[in-house]
Amino acid sequence: MKIKQRILIGALGAVGKMGLQSQLVANKVGFLIGEQVGSELLEKGILAKEASYPEIWQGLNEAIEIDTTAFMEEDKEKIIITIGDCHICPKKVGKYSIPATACPVGGMFRGVCSVLGKTPKSESELTPGKICKIVITK
Repeated sequence: MKIKQRILIGALGAVGKMGLQSQLVANKVGFLIGEQVGSELLEKGILAKEASYPEIWQGLNEAIEIDTTAFMEEDKEKIIITIGDCHICPKKVGKYSIPATACPVGGMFRGVCSVLGKTPKSESELTPGKICKIVITK
């Protein structure tokens, strides 16, 4: 576990304590984090404006080390990110007792996309569990 991951876990643990609206807040916070990460990846030449959605996911996942086993699938209408061994989950990793979810991953992905001029239409829909699925409409 790295310090940058612990920072995210602690911040998301606080968001999670907000109650049932915590996922909505985590999406917004994640989006702003994603904008910052995306700007850095763009400045460093790790991602280019022309990056595909899989390249964007790979750049984000490697930068924050969300999950080495995660994968992304896409079709014409949606992007699905599957995470099985998340390193930033406030519930699983941080062990925070929170009433709902507080996952920033979908928001972060959308934030990185926005910096690159791609804007998926919907907020992410999270299906939490042992394996989490994040669905984003293009």
